[in-house]
Amino acid sequence: MFFIKSLLVQNTIMLFSVGIVLCFLGRAFFKKNAKHVIVFLIWLCIAVWFFNSPFFGFSKVIVSRRGIEVNYGILSFRNTVLPLDTPWKIETSPTGILKTSKLYYIRIGDHQSMKVKGKKDVDLLNRIGDAVERTKKGRLS
Repeated sequence: MFFIKSLLVQNTIMLFSVGIVLCFLGRAFFKKNAKHVIVFLIWLCIAVWFFNSPFFGFSKVIVSRRGIEVNYGILSFRNTVLPLDTPWKIETSPTGILKTSKLYYIRIGDHQSMKVKGKKDVDLLNRIGDAVERTKKGRLS
């Protein structure tokens, strides 16, 4: 099991964001303000969309004989188990105003992890890839 970013923090952000919108939605519903109900339903849809969009990468990876399980968080519909033969690659993305810094992420099939920086985090991405290869070889033996 590998945690790229804290899944607890990610789930807390998801639940807190949706919880605030639901509180406002409930308040508007009980005050019978149809205009506010519609506005907060739209905000709820935006929040759920954001946590399922390409802007939000997965934080947790479990590599087992069953496959590669990627977990985006509690509100994501994209949590899935991929086959072990799914191609993976560590990629970079420029960041900063002048695009001089680099962020790193692992892409497994169509799924992209949260972006990280620093040698320690890049080593974690490499260990995920190594675990996939070791498990794949162990399965073929």
